[in-house]
Amino acid sequence: MHPVRRTLTRCLVCGFAEVRTDEVVGHGHVLLAECPRCEHRWTAPLAPEPARTLRVRAPLDAAFEDAHAA
Repeated sequence: MHPVRRTLTRCLVCGFAEVRTDEVVGHGHVLLAECPRCEHRWTAPLAPEPARTLRVRAPLDAAFEDAHAA
């Protein structure tokens, strides 16, 4: 399982900062949150990680030959 980036969350009802969270993976990622102070519970969809773009380099031999061919 890949680590998920989470933002620090306060309870939406009482403002308590030590909210318990868990994530559910099924038909997408969902964050479950619960406030131990007032017992308020809520869910929030987790956005998927942004796709990483990879740069492809030419092999060093080909770059060397192209530079000296001219």
